[in-house]
Amino acid sequence: MFKGRKALVTGASRGIGLKIAEDLVKNGSRVVITGRNEETVKAAAEKLGNGVIPMVWDVRDVRHAEENLRHAALLLGGLDIVVNNAGVFTTKNEHSGSSMLQLTVDEWEKIMTTNAEALFFIMQAGVKYMLENKIKGNVLNITSIAGNEPICGAYQSSKIVATGLTRGWGRLFAPEGITINGIAPGPVATLMNNWHEGDPLEHKRVPYGRFATVDEVSSLAMHLLSENGRMICGETVMIDGAFCIR
Repeated sequence: MFKGRKALVTGASRGIGLKIAEDLVKNGSRVVITGRNEETVKAAAEKLGNGVIPMVWDVRDVRHAEENLRHAALLLGGLDIVVNNAGVFTTKNEHSGSSMLQLTVDEWEKIMTTNAEALFFIMQAGVKYMLENKIKGNVLNITSIAGNEPICGAYQSSKIVATGLTRGWGRLFAPEGITINGIAPGPVATLMNNWHEGDPLEHKRVPYGRFATVDEVSSLAMHLLSENGRMICGETVMIDGAFCIR
């Protein structure tokens, strides 16, 4: 399905990013995976095996986003898939007035830079590269169902920005044959959600009754990145077991 395609997956040392990279490789892609920690990203690449190139990249360094993306493309010999997966979560309750009144500038900037600014500038660099090289590629932004919630704090703000950018850029570059979409997971069985291998999948707040798995999120990603997903454009698809339906 992806034979010969070349992909960049940010924040792919673990969780959703790692699984997406794994499935791309299994289906014939060559992949650059990124992470801030050299040891961790190299270990992830070794786990995935041939076809995977590790790259140390702190996406918060937005001024070097284009330089880093072009380096990834050089390592791969091209680039036609960009998966913006890197992101940070917050432990603050963004529906709590007291928590929001204590939100600091540093906390705001860390989350917004990682989840919104980095996503924008990596997407910008990827689209520029595709246009210059006449590539009808894909950009996939991994966001969150928080982008569909009332905005109270930094995390929700960053995710609604990501959802809006996906919609706007999806429309803007569809005429160029570049397909831009997003995935908005609800609770997923990952370390970010304090889920550990072997823990039960049960989740009482999800109407379907359980966490989504990284396999399910990646399966959706594979469809959106494939030729069969081309007419889905500018959309952010929720995978949340009806969590957001009120």
